[in-house]
Amino acid sequence: MKKYRTLVPIVLIVLMFVSWYKLVSNVAEENTIYNDYLTAARKYADDGITKYAIENYNLALGINDNPDIYVEVAEYYKSQGKDREYLSWCEKFFEKYPMEAKAYDCVLSAYLADENYESCYDVIEIADKRNISSEFIEQTKTEIKYVYKLDFNSYEDVGVYSNCYCAIKNDGYWGFVDRFGVQRVGIRFSEAGAFTKSGLCPVVDGKGEAYFIDASGEKVLKSQDEYESFGLLTTEATAAKRSDGKYVYVDKNLNKLFGEYDYASTMNNGIAAVMSSDKWSVINSNGEKTVNETFTDIKLDERYLAYCNDRLFVKRSNGKYIMIDSSGKQVGSDEFEDVKVFAGESPSAVKIRGKWQFISKDGKLISEKTYDEARPFCKGVAAVNIDGKWGFIDESENVVIEPQFYGAKDFNEKGSCFVKTGDKWQLLKLYRLNR
Repeated sequence: MKKYRTLVPIVLIVLMFVSWYKLVSNVAEENTIYNDYLTAARKYADDGITKYAIENYNLALGINDNPDIYVEVAEYYKSQGKDREYLSWCEKFFEKYPMEAKAYDCVLSAYLADENYESCYDVIEIADKRNISSEFIEQTKTEIKYVYKLDFNSYEDVGVYSNCYCAIKNDGYWGFVDRFGVQRVGIRFSEAGAFTKSGLCPVVDGKGEAYFIDASGEKVLKSQDEYESFGLLTTEATAAKRSDGKYVYVDKNLNKLFGEYDYASTMNNGIAAVMSSDKWSVINSNGEKTVNETFTDIKLDERYLAYCNDRLFVKRSNGKYIMIDSSGKQVGSDEFEDVKVFAGESPSAVKIRGKWQFISKDGKLISEKTYDEARPFCKGVAAVNIDGKWGFIDESENVVIEPQFYGAKDFNEKGSCFVKTGDKWQLLKLYRLNR
């Protein structure tokens, strides 16, 4: 009995040794087979024999599934110009290794080659959510930041985006599209303004009746008095044109407040520009002048706004524009041949010695670069005209969309803006914000 008890541990040790030996032998054998498959796969790949190369790569992966082999196969497909197989393999790799940066690099490279920018951004979005990063992912973000597509629809004229909507014109009449270019209000108005934070927009219908519509195109606000047209509806006061051609300001219920002008601009933050007897003045929401001096012109934008950023551009009798604040104090010392109203806090555009440059709200020219024409910066970019064609630059004045259009407006918050292609306007959409 004692001999038996002594023998049991010895037998167990022997059995453990035999098992370990078999395991090591099997691993060694598998490694040998794995390397044989890889060697064969690479030889077939060098010879361009795709069928057997892929068969052997898959056999190798069956033994040792690892990301580096997926990358190797992807590079092989790419080198052979097998675009469909390349894309399919990269997508398989991405699905198999959702936390491996190499898989993101691989599938991004394939989507870029296929010019499938929407899928590129899908992958980038997933990477950001999973905190996956790589040099190639960051490089791709920069490379495709301003890649765009053009909407199919085209128009003979367009307004500017304001509170998510833009007026569009075809066959002599106006309607509205949303920030994605989807038509929301039918093309049936002879005149169309812009939407404000009130959610309303001034229009004139085909019969010459002036009123305000909501975003569905329904008439929601009309005056009992006879007005030919209205300006933008703001909280302070709204300009209205009478049948005799004179302008007055009305309240939010369209009841007259004050004024009788030859022209009246949109009231913005309590400041507006008005013209009487060919002289322009700056007034507040009570109709009182805030600047004693009168001017030969005050610059307006496409929404008939003169005032933004506590800045106005006014023209003196010498034919030059200067920048002033609402009290009439000149900002900066420069004079300009032409100007564009600020679109926000970012720089606007001014014309000096026949060329356009950008200027800050402090009155400082921000660089020495010049353009044939330019619009103010809006949403981080500005439209510029170079050698007769319009493109876009970023705030460092790097060209981000090459000059190629015959006209350009400002970007909206969803990365879309209207550009003129030939004699029609189309909506340019950045893939980054339009998927």
